[in-house]
Amino acid sequence: MYSDYERKLIAEKEYDNTLQVDNDIYIETRKSSISTVRQVIENETGLKVYVVESPDKSLRYTISKSVHDIFVK
Repeated sequence: MYSDYERKLIAEKEYDNTLQVDNDIYIETRKSSISTVRQVIENETGLKVYVVESPDKSLRYTISKSVHDIFVK
C-alpha cells in the first residue's frame, strides 16, 4: 500500500520527461523499484502513453484498442 504522499510522488512521475523503455521507476520513499516502463507510444502530436509493469510482472496499465488506434495510426 502507498501513503497519500507516495501516491502524490507517483502522480508526479507522469510528468517526468526522463522515463524510457525498460527503465525502473523509483520514488524517494522506497528503496526498490515501484514499476518498469515497458512501452512508450507517441502519436503525431507528441502525446504519449506509457505501458508500466509492476514488480510482480503484471501490467499495471493496459492500452485499449481505441487508445491504440489513436496513438499508432
